[in-house]
Amino acid sequence: MGTCSAEEKRIIEKWLAETENSKAFTYDDDFISEQLVISKTQIDSRLKITAIKPRPKYNWLAAAASALFVISAGAIIYASYLRKHTSQQLANQPHVEKQVINGWVYIKTSKGITDQVKLPDGSIITLDAATIIRYPQKFTNHKRPVYLDEGEALFEVAKDKTSPFTVYTNKFATTALGTAFNIRSYAKEHKVSISLIHGKIRIDDLHPTHKVNTSNILLPHEQIVLNKLSGNLVKSSFKEETPVIAWKSGVLNFSNASMDEVINTIENRFNVTIINNSKRTNWSYTGDFKDEQLADILKIVCLTEGVSYTTNKNSITLK
Repeated sequence: MGTCSAEEKRIIEKWLAETENSKAFTYDDDFISEQLVISKTQIDSRLKITAIKPRPKYNWLAAAASALFVISAGAIIYASYLRKHTSQQLANQPHVEKQVINGWVYIKTSKGITDQVKLPDGSIITLDAATIIRYPQKFTNHKRPVYLDEGEALFEVAKDKTSPFTVYTNKFATTALGTAFNIRSYAKEHKVSISLIHGKIRIDDLHPTHKVNTSNILLPHEQIVLNKLSGNLVKSSFKEETPVIAWKSGVLNFSNASMDEVINTIENRFNVTIINNSKRTNWSYTGDFKDEQLADILKIVCLTEGVSYTTNKNSITLK
């Protein structure tokens, strides 16, 4: 077997020490390829030896260098895989995104999480899962605009008679001076609802083609519901506010709920994807769930609506 000099031995021992003490890499694929080339080049350059006499065909030093190169390459590739896998796992976890762009605050809740924010005027907004809002960092010109771009939120408005508080959706502008109201407006659902808890609000229809059958003023415990498919806008009243804002306490409340409302609510609460392959789509489900697990809720809902379901790692399929 070939032998190595004291200098060659020192180089290898130093390389091993550096490898053991190094931290995990977090670089991209291009950098990894570059590092593999650099690693091999460095090993080759460090092990250059002036030949005095022919060496045996099998060189222990070359074998060790090759082994080190393989170990180094494997460590870099594994670190890259671990980085990507960890990033994907974090992206799938329930989270809240917040950023400020050109003086506007953007907040987005993912599926499986709710959040509460306090506005510059002291108003409080509670966001349900899968909800997007935006508002200015500072209210000016006696206006307090807030945009509910997607989802459901409860607005508890600080009183300021000189500065109307207006929430815009793609269908309505809801204005209040000091009150609390709930708006539900999900793109996946065919209904939009606005419910007044206390105070008084004015609702301006941003689409005059809607078939309006109501006054645009809501009093406590009144609500309007827009059917996006038919364009019908209906005003009604409710006895208790608890079912309207039950989601704030983690309760799933359904009252003659359509299929898309039930599916969307469960998806948002449990951060899952539900695929509907059933032929029965005309749902009118009523029920409450507080502490039940996802599997228990699915069993009860599917039994009531006459459908079955299967589950896999990433989704639930209704049949």
